[in-house]
Amino acid sequence: MAGALKNALGAVGRAVAEAGAAADSLGLRVLNVAAHKEPFSRHRSVANLFGRHPAVEADVFVAPSATVVGRVVLQARSSVGYGAVVRGDNADVHVGRCSHVGDRAVLSTAAAVEGHVEPALTVGNHVVIGAGALLQSCTVEDGAAIGAGAVALEGSLVERAGQLAPGAVLHSGRRVPAGQLWGGNPAVFVRELSKAELAGAEGAAEAAAENAALHAAAFPPPSGEAVRNALA
Repeated sequence: MAGALKNALGAVGRAVAEAGAAADSLGLRVLNVAAHKEPFSRHRSVANLFGRHPAVEADVFVAPSATVVGRVVLQARSSVGYGAVVRGDNADVHVGRCSHVGDRAVLSTAAAVEGHVEPALTVGNHVVIGAGALLQSCTVEDGAAIGAGAVALEGSLVERAGQLAPGAVLHSGRRVPAGQLWGGNPAVFVRELSKAELAGAEGAAEAAAENAALHAAAFPPPSGEAVRNALA
């Protein structure tokens, strides 16, 4: 009974939201404001899912074509790139400060992970996740880097300042020790990272945050102020 009521309320809520969006579009057309033609306006980048609410800090950039849904926390100066998906449906996803989720990357959670109480996905501070990477119910500690197209499966761990090479696959329950580079499928030890490489990884996170701020300025969130500016 409770489930049926929740679904009914959800349907009513969607109908009201769609009616409001239609009225808003009509009003902008009447006022001859071009904002109703915005191609990104119909996609909700950040959305609730069955009572699971994302928590996104004010200076976080979520690209217009990205999707952040469910129990997701995005901390200050973090960013989610174009076409990326961050799904907190099965369990919590936490992305720390000044961390970047690259274009088309997918962060998701499994229903359960053997040997773990919670199948959560945790990304620390100053982490860069490359384009097209896939992370599921794993842990990536501060200062680590995940290469483009790399995969970290459930229960895996990339320790502080560890790096997973582009295209590498870190299988379930495996670990990349701190300050090491691992690559291949399955991922194996490649070498120790130099001090310059470790410093460069943190610099890359800062650069990603600065670049995200520029993109955020180009795609401000819809607000009364934005409409007033369009009318001016």
